[in-house]
This record gives sequence, structure tokens and C-alpha cells, in this order.
Amino acid sequence: MNRNRPTGRQKRTVSGGGNARRRGSGLGTGPVGSGGRPTGSGPSFGGSPSPQRSSGGSSGGGCLWLLLGFFLGRGTGGSSGGTKGRGCLSRIIVFVLIIAAVMLFLQFCSGGDDPLPPANGGSSGGSNEYTELFSGFSGSPAAAPSSALAYRAHEPDYSVSPLAREKKTRFAGTGEETFTIMVYMCGSDLESRSGLASNDLQEMARADLGNNINLIVETGGAKQWKNSIVSSQGNQRYQVVNGGLRALDRNMGRKSMVEPATLADFVRFCKDEFPADRYALILWDHGGGSISGFGLDEHYPRDSMTLDEIDQALRLAGCDFDFIGFDACLMGSLETALVAEKYADYLIASEAVEPGIGWYYTSWLTELANNTGVSTVEIGKNIIDSYVSKVQQEGLSTPATLSLIDLAELAGTLPDTFTRFSEGTSELIATDNYNHVADARSRSKDFSTQQKINQIDLIHFADNLATDEARELAKVLRSSIKYNRNSTNVTHANGISIYFPYTTLAHVSTAINTYEKIGMDESYSECIRNFASMSAGGAVAAGGSSNPLGNLTGDSSGSLFGSLFGVDMGSGSSTGSSSSLVTDLIGAFLGSGNRQIVTRDPDNSWINEELLENNVEYFAEYSGGLYNLQLSKNKAGQRVLALSEDQWELVRMLELNVFIDDGEGYIDLGLDNVFDWDDDGNLIMEYDESWLSLNGQIVSYYFISQEILDDEVIITGYVPASLNGQRVNIILRFDDANPYGYVAGAQVDYQDLSPTVMKGLIDIVEGDRIDFLCDFYSYDGEYSDSFYLGERMIASGDWIIGNAPLNNSQFLMTYRITDIYGAHYWTPTVD
Repeated sequence: MNRNRPTGRQKRTVSGGGNARRRGSGLGTGPVGSGGRPTGSGPSFGGSPSPQRSSGGSSGGGCLWLLLGFFLGRGTGGSSGGTKGRGCLSRIIVFVLIIAAVMLFLQFCSGGDDPLPPANGGSSGGSNEYTELFSGFSGSPAAAPSSALAYRAHEPDYSVSPLAREKKTRFAGTGEETFTIMVYMCGSDLESRSGLASNDLQEMARADLGNNINLIVETGGAKQWKNSIVSSQGNQRYQVVNGGLRALDRNMGRKSMVEPATLADFVRFCKDEFPADRYALILWDHGGGSISGFGLDEHYPRDSMTLDEIDQALRLAGCDFDFIGFDACLMGSLETALVAEKYADYLIASEAVEPGIGWYYTSWLTELANNTGVSTVEIGKNIIDSYVSKVQQEGLSTPATLSLIDLAELAGTLPDTFTRFSEGTSELIATDNYNHVADARSRSKDFSTQQKINQIDLIHFADNLATDEARELAKVLRSSIKYNRNSTNVTHANGISIYFPYTTLAHVSTAINTYEKIGMDESYSECIRNFASMSAGGAVAAGGSSNPLGNLTGDSSGSLFGSLFGVDMGSGSSTGSSSSLVTDLIGAFLGSGNRQIVTRDPDNSWINEELLENNVEYFAEYSGGLYNLQLSKNKAGQRVLALSEDQWELVRMLELNVFIDDGEGYIDLGLDNVFDWDDDGNLIMEYDESWLSLNGQIVSYYFISQEILDDEVIITGYVPASLNGQRVNIILRFDDANPYGYVAGAQVDYQDLSPTVMKGLIDIVEGDRIDFLCDFYSYDGEYSDSFYLGERMIASGDWIIGNAPLNNSQFLMTYRITDIYGAHYWTPTVD
């Protein structure tokens, strides 16, 4: 008999384990998990990554000083290198290097007053000089990736709807057009930690740019640059020439790269100093999608350039672009397209989190230089193909997706269609069909499950919703997306995303405020406002508890509303919430001055009170489907959770939640999607007293997401840790090739340092220091603090993932159930 049940990861038992115990004093960092902590409790994890600040140095120009900087490792951006007192041999080596540098200076820099080589079309000496300069980077010149492209078959669409507005950029297509490409490179910790900006500068320098491309870069935002040219002491501007960088302004002073004025000034400079037939703008760094926008400047943390600020910057700049690109995470959204459309004809961006290497610049720039009159669709295709192919060639596990959106077509075809879609969806929400919308949303591809930004693939959502208005919207969007590629390990990435609240309501007010500033259709703001209001109402009707410990220990004060409003949540019937109880709960919520404890949004003015009041009966009928869960015994004498098929239809996620009683409170081991069923499809509630471990050491672990790609199930989760003193989440993945999992890498957890999302993962290498982390709760069920869990581990480079036995004698085990409305329920405890 086929049953609708969640699927989990495969579990294997390994040796090791022991007592799960806290180590040291509380860290005071705020919760590290995503499990049963009280919402809003505790501060965010403080502190920032602490890369070494650049040694600075002279800001003067001249190719001699740049050459000496590379040879002696004493450039303006890198560390000084070396040690003091290395003796006579060291001085001889330095002397020889100086002589070599002077010889190169005489060979390449003589014969003119300008210490820098000319721009495009300069002498071969200048070109050779800058090729030598870039030998200071790691690696060696390489051709474009030649491996087989790792994506599904798809051809570019060169057609244009007759409803499309006129293009802002017009050119003859002779192949001799001048093209100014502006790269706004906010280095951030991507550069200071891993040198990823320097790597991309190297890729740009390796391109054969010809005479018609002006490739201009503004650098900033990193505490340290991993090359000896770029300085961390202030913003700088360079022109990329064949083989290197030509300094345009190395003394700009330090300016925030996430301030609109900085971006606007850069664009104006490029347009004034390098006028061209075609212009493009690429923004390089972290991205945070529709909510937080672009950029992390290490000198100005806890800030980003939001979409309305990007809008402001481009409006001040006064330049029309052939395309705007984001070499950053999560920026391929409808909201981004709405902003970019005012200033550009095309948008190139990713819906998803990008791998750390980002775009591959050498090949597409070289191809463009061969024919600067090529269509933008062809340029976009080359960018996307080289990017996805490079990711595959590097063997990276991070999914890759990138798309090219025709903004002129989107502007002409989307507005009326999007309005009808938004209004139709709002009507569903308000007329007892909220569950249909919630179910469609819960099954839609979410690109930010860990960060809970709630950015989903809009076409997938429309397909799942399957209304006439949704089908029309999907058709328009597919026509506007002229090219889209996905690596083979990602599914349902159709090319454009949108913010739609579900897993958290914390960003609703931010989204609505941003929408008003960028000119988003008001009907869509009303749509998400209504959905979020109903979601909040569903959480209230379900009991509103984000903390299971009150239920687990038999203390009704563990219920959110029991403590806030004096409502005894233990008095409900076994068959569901009564209408009168739901009425009391909704009334208490609307009358409370502390709605944030449900929404986690400090501004709750968006809540549609009338909608909630009119849907009390709906909440009583649907939200009570998983209320007041009870255990029973099956034929084998096992404790089980037996639900009806209608109840299982409501379940979207099932996670094992284990707490260890250490004599002072509860250690939260996390949420793991492992479970077993009996022959009747009941959830077995017997616990084998084991938990996930890394190399035999018990760790806290939190399930993130589960994807089905063709017939393959891919499961992702994280282990909170400190890696060499930096707060990270160690990412684990489970798939057909690795059913027991592998360590994909570590992702920096910025917490309150930045609202953006880290690009790529950090490799964990032999010798790295790892301190695992856990959350701790008092016996009252309140989050107390976070602690180190177990002993420090020194990475060996090899990993064994499996469930190891717990020797702790006191524990509480439950399952957390998440329904299609996003509400959480906990089963009765097993101890």
C-alpha cells in the first residue's frame, strides 16, 4: 500500500560516542540551532571573522614599485611576509631580486613619462609587463574549461515579444563596437580569507581583451587583499589590460562599498572616462536576495546595499546598460529584475547560493573581445556556460544555476499578468483555500532554506499553484528568460525567484517596505501580507509553541500562549482545537502588544486583523489537524504515533529532536530526519539512544532540506561549530553516491555581522581546529546559552559520519512535525 510519508536519511551505527557534555562556560553568542528554542530569545552571535589587516604600504604608483611589491611580497595589500634577521644569504637573494626588478623596469617602463602602460592597444612591452605582474598570483594561466558541460539541454531564445519595450542600448553589430564593462568588486571576507577576488582579477587579466573593451574595476570592502597590488587601506580603481592591472586611482580613501553614493560615483566615472557604444555593470560579492540585497564590506559590517539603495545608486549614476550582472548569491529575483529594468536591457544573476569561485571570466571576455557587436543573449550564454562548466570542472558540490532575463520583454509582458496572479492568489487565501496556497508554497523550490530568507523559484511556485493566473504568469516568465543553465545536482531552478514568506515571518515588514520603495505591484504586497497573516493565525491556533520542553516535561508553561496569555493549552480535545479556544487564542494574539513572539518581526503593522477574525472556523478545522498528539502501542508492543491519512497529508517535515539532561538543564542535540515505520504506516516512537557523530564524536546536527532530483534524494544538514575560532556551520550532504553522508565544507555563519549569504564553502583541511557547539535550555524550557560540545577536534582530512551510541542515562526524545502551514508540533516524549 502506497502511503504519503516523509522520507529520511539512511542511518548507520559507528563506534565512538559516549556522554554528550557541555564544555567550559556559556559563550553568550545566541542560539546556534534551528530547533526548539523560544523565538526571539538570546542575542545574535557576536563577533566577526578576524582576518589579518593588510600591512598597507605606500600608495604611490609606478611600475617599478609594483614590480618590487610582487618580487619582495611588500605590496600595498598583502602581508609583509618573511621574518627578520634572515642573514647574509637572504640579503643576497633580495639584492638579486632588486636587480632583476630594475632590469624589468628598464625593459618595460622606459621611453615615456607615464609610469603606467597605456590603455587598450598599448605596446607589447606593456602587455608583457603586466603578464609578469600577475605571475604573483597562485596558479598558472589556463584555457577555458574543456570538460563536458554539466547541465540539462536548453537552447537560448533569441525571440522577442512584440509587447517588449524598446531596448535602451542600440548598436549596429559590426563587431567593432566599444564596450565598457564595470566591475564593482567588494572583496569582503571572500578575498581576505580565500583570495577569491584576486583569483577573478587574475581570470580577467588572462583574457585577450583586444582594443575595444574597457574593463574597469573598483576594489574595496576587504580587510586584506591576497595580491600585492590592491590595497586594503582604501578604495581603488584599475583598468584590466592584457596580463595585469593599470592603476587609475589608488588614493580614493576608504568608502563603504554598500553605500549607494560609492556605486553611483564609480558608474559615473566609468561612463565619463571610458565612453562606449555599450555598457555593462557587474556587482561582485555576497548577496542576500530580495530582503537584504548586495554586499558585505568588512570595514562597515552589519550593512548591505538593499534593492532600493541599488535603485537609488543607478538612478544617480545616469547610465543605461546593456546588461547588469550579479556575481553574488541569490540575486536572480523578480525584485532585482524590477530594479534593474529601469536601467538595463538584461539581467544576469543566480537564484541560488553561488559556489565560491563564482563566474569564470577568462573565456567569455575573450570571446566578447573577438566580436563586441555580438548580441547580449550570446554574451549571457557564454557567461552562463563557462560558469556552470567551471563549477563542474572543479568538482564543487554547491549547485550552480545562472540565468539571463530580458528586462525589456519583462517590462512589456509582466505587469498585468503579475497583477492578476497576485490578486487571484490573495482571493484563494481569503476564501478558505489558504491550504492550497500553503501546500503549493511548501513544495516549491526554496533557495535559502538554511538562512530562511524565503526566496523561492517563482515558476515552480506558479506550476504548483496551477491556477489559470499562475499558468499565465509562468508562461510570461519562461518567455522572458532567454537562457538558463543548472548543474546536474539542482532541480526546479527555472531562472527567476521571488520572496514569499513561509518558514519565518521575520522579514515581512522589510519586504513590504522595500516593495513600496522600488515600485513593486501593490497587489503582490497585499498577497504576501494576507498569506503571512494567515500563517501567523495558524501558528496561534496550533498553540504557537516554538519550545517543546514545556510539553515534554509536562509543564504547560512551556506553551508560548500558556505563558503569555494564561491559556491552558493542555485543555484541548484530542480531536482538535475547539472553535471557542481558537477564538480565545486569536483574540489574545490580536490584543497583545507582543505579537513579535509569533511573527519574529518587530514591525507587525502588516497583520490583517480582519482576515484572522473572519477565519476562526477555518483555523479550528484545519490547524487542529495535528493538535494534541497521542502515542499508542502497535501489535508488536512498540510505542507509535498513529495518524490518519488526512493528517499525514498535512505533514511536510518530520524531525527527531533529542535533549540530554545533564543535571542542570537540557542539551539540545538538534533535529535529524531519521525515522522508522511499522507495517501499518505508523511512526515508531522507540529510541535506540544514538545520535549523529563525526569521527565518533557526538555533535549537534540540524536538518536543512531534502530535494528529489529525478529519482535521487539529496539531504542537507549542518553541524554548528567554531572553525579556527570562526563561527561556521559544517555542511553535511547525503545522496545516492554517499548514502551515509560526506562533509561538503563549512559555511561562515555571519549572524548579525551581515544580512547577506556567504558565497561557496570553506574547505576543512588537516590541522584545522574544530569546536562543536550546542544550545542549552533550563528546566523551565527557556534558552539559557550556547556551549562547546565535547572535546576539541583537530581535523585529519578524513571523515566518518554515522550514529554513535549515547551513554547519557537521562534524555528526552520527541519528533517535531511541521505542517503545510509552517506550524510546528511535538509528539509526546519518550525517555
